[in-house]
Amino acid sequence: MRPVDIGALLILFGVLATSLLGAFGGEKDVQRGPGEKRRPMPTGPALPDPSPRDPVIQIQGGGPKKNSIGTAFSLDSDGIWMTARHVVDGCKTVGIERRSGEAVRVRKIWIHPDADLAILSDTLRTPALEIAERLPTVGETGFGVGYPQGIPAEVTGTLIGRAVSVALHRNERAEPVLTWAESRRYPDFEGTLGGISGGPLFVSEGRVAGVVISGSPRRGRFNTAAPRSFPAAIAAAQLTPDRRDRYFTFPDYIDETSIDGLGDALRNAGAVALVYCLVE
Repeated sequence: MRPVDIGALLILFGVLATSLLGAFGGEKDVQRGPGEKRRPMPTGPALPDPSPRDPVIQIQGGGPKKNSIGTAFSLDSDGIWMTARHVVDGCKTVGIERRSGEAVRVRKIWIHPDADLAILSDTLRTPALEIAERLPTVGETGFGVGYPQGIPAEVTGTLIGRAVSVALHRNERAEPVLTWAESRRYPDFEGTLGGISGGPLFVSEGRVAGVVISGSPRRGRFNTAAPRSFPAAIAAAQLTPDRRDRYFTFPDYIDETSIDGLGDALRNAGAVALVYCLVE
């Protein structure tokens, strides 16, 4: 497979300012170190079971699909990736950026029928990330890595609970999400988090417990796809047998003092990458 001409993909930045807003510009709430011993896992309150009384978040937006960017992360070192559905749905061409700056065209895309998730397939060989085997707890810190506004950056947030997300402009059914109160950005910057959509949200042991899909800068919150949406995506990915040497190596424990450098390490290793969507 030949790399996509990165120059052609970069024409999308002419419209980037508007296309980044998407799911990060119009949320409306209409209801109510290595070698050290592993630190204990968070022990905050467990997430409640989904309920008809969960708050409903309406994601505003509209207009035709435009050239845009997002984030993806490696699920398997044989070239299987996860991202947000709205990042790649409706694109004529999707590319994942190599560490060299070139972009490789995505060969296959699987769209989750009920959640804002998608699986991508290409020929890149990068270290993979693992999905968490537990639910995050209320009050726990999550660590998001990606390309907000097209720049390499991280965001941390505190889990405040469950919600139900409805993307009005995409006529999508209600989707369970987890809502996080934003606490810090690395580096510090203002404005939308648009561009981090599809990026992994880690818990302290270095496992992916969510995929960033939407947010509200005004309210200082962002949302991740609920873990209950993962099994169908993982099944569609048809991952190769577990080989531990293919996984990205995390420190025993990550926190707000380590996530900045860790985000750079993930991007430099190719485990987290920029995604390009071209509609023409």
